[in-house]
Amino acid sequence: MQAEQLQALKNWFNQYVKNFYHDDPNVQAGIRLKEEHTQRVCEKILRIGSSLNLGPEDLYLAETIALLHDIGRFKQFVLYHTFNDRRSENHALLGIRELERTGVLAALTEEERNLVTRSIEYHNLCTLPPDLPERLSLFARLIRDADKLDILEMFTASLDRKNDKPEAQQISGLPDTPGYSPVLVRNLLQGQLCHYNDMKNSNDHKLLMLSWIYDINFPYSLSEIASNGCVEKIVARLPKTEEVQKVYEHLQAYMARRLAR
Repeated sequence: MQAEQLQALKNWFNQYVKNFYHDDPNVQAGIRLKEEHTQRVCEKILRIGSSLNLGPEDLYLAETIALLHDIGRFKQFVLYHTFNDRRSENHALLGIRELERTGVLAALTEEERNLVTRSIEYHNLCTLPPDLPERLSLFARLIRDADKLDILEMFTASLDRKNDKPEAQQISGLPDTPGYSPVLVRNLLQGQLCHYNDMKNSNDHKLLMLSWIYDINFPYSLSEIASNGCVEKIVARLPKTEEVQKVYEHLQAYMARRLAR
């Protein structure tokens, strides 16, 4: 992939998003939220890719995937007024349909189109399918890391700004009740991802976000999470219990082992 192709896609993206700008300030705030998220994910995927010494053409392709990974979010929010896929539809598949409808990827090779669309399809799955081809696995893991890095940063920031509507659109709408679900703590202590269906309140959402640490693929990504203090900031907003302390210590030990390699 070449630089001029990426620039053409950036121009298309900017025009596409402007079509969803809205007089309703709540809708406009949601559109801007995802527009800014996309910009940050593009920056993050380039930093991760550079840490792996990827060549220029692969970095262009990685940035393309980051640019388009949430393209379905704009139509989703205008149609459904939510970013919750379970209350609307899968934004990744909606995005792929938009890319196919507009034909914006026509200038790419068949292999490049496949890498872009499959990476977008897989970016929001709980786990990647097994035995993916090597290059598809690489780009799918790149976008998953870049996306998670930014969402974790937005989430931790939202803990201090509960009444900020653009940030509130990112959270699940679960009740802010005491306690948490034991199954999520068990998953975390066993080094496993938590599941959305097990969430009952906002504390459960925090525990689920912590479990994303187990699905970070590249050392650079994990080092960013460690240096940003995301784990500490989320744990500080959880109940002060022995179980939560064990979760914190387990995650810290896990990150230390991974980074020591």
